[in-house]
Amino acid sequence: MITRSKSIDQQGQLKAAAEMAFNKLTPTIFHEQWWLEAATGGRVEFVEVTDGGRTVGRLPYTVNSRYGLTSSNMPTLTHFLGPGIDDGGGSEANRYVKRHSITQELIRKLPPLSSFRQKMHRGVCDALPFQAQGYNVQVQFTFEIEPYPDAVIWKAMRDKTRNVIRRAAENFDVYESSDPEAFFHLSAAHLEERSLQANIDFGACKEVAIQAVTHGRGHIWVARESATGRPKAAIFCVFDNSTYYYLMSTRAPDAGNGVVPLLLWNAIQSAAAMGRVFDFDGIVNAGSILLFSGFGGKTSPRYIVTKASMPYRVLRQIRRMDSSVTNTFC
Repeated sequence: MITRSKSIDQQGQLKAAAEMAFNKLTPTIFHEQWWLEAATGGRVEFVEVTDGGRTVGRLPYTVNSRYGLTSSNMPTLTHFLGPGIDDGGGSEANRYVKRHSITQELIRKLPPLSSFRQKMHRGVCDALPFQAQGYNVQVQFTFEIEPYPDAVIWKAMRDKTRNVIRRAAENFDVYESSDPEAFFHLSAAHLEERSLQANIDFGACKEVAIQAVTHGRGHIWVARESATGRPKAAIFCVFDNSTYYYLMSTRAPDAGNGVVPLLLWNAIQSAAAMGRVFDFDGIVNAGSILLFSGFGGKTSPRYIVTKASMPYRVLRQIRRMDSSVTNTFC
């Protein structure tokens, strides 16, 4: 079994633990004020529900305006949102009714928007309150790995996954970095080697990563070539009180396919050592299914709620048609 190449920074872990006293209104790292300020450039807004002067529900959102239409989507690197709800005590049946009622009130308090889209966090077990308010509901799946002992997790992997990790460990050393600037510099270099451009705002992503590392809530795992000492791949992960999220990765074209699984294995061990569920953060294509399933996790649903006005849907369709024509004649 391959063990972690470097232990988690203990001082950073203690700092993170002090900041992570569980608050039902901030159920994930993505709901926390410092994260949302960094991810939105300070443009985050909230709707809230109170009961007896106490806040029992909060839903963060952003508003962008284009062509006279307003839209709310997921902020930079913010992979989950949805309502944070304090459902109090009592039976599960009573708490469920309370969560449903608070969520519907939060939805009704949102401003008039031409379009709304959010992916719900793992604590949202259904999206019925949104559906009742006329929202469309989709499901995206993710793989999760429980914080079992390393040997148990290793044994649950596919043989092929274990083998590629072993082979990669023969050629790469893994270490933990605290330098987001270096991570994005490496990412930009790898894109340039492939003659590609970033499809996300690296500047905004960098600010989020800097804040995560500063708050002791982000890990950057780097694989450097044993023979040359040159970094060839890296992943960026963040964590809250319950979950450790895999957010970004970069890999040199000549690094080989096993280096990212090696980095993921280091991150999974870190999550387990911290007692966190490891979340692969969404399955978007057949390649991710093949890669993530090899680690032996279980699939879990994440609900995506959307709502769009007719003018917004028409504009979106026109833009898609324009894009299709452009691609045809280029």
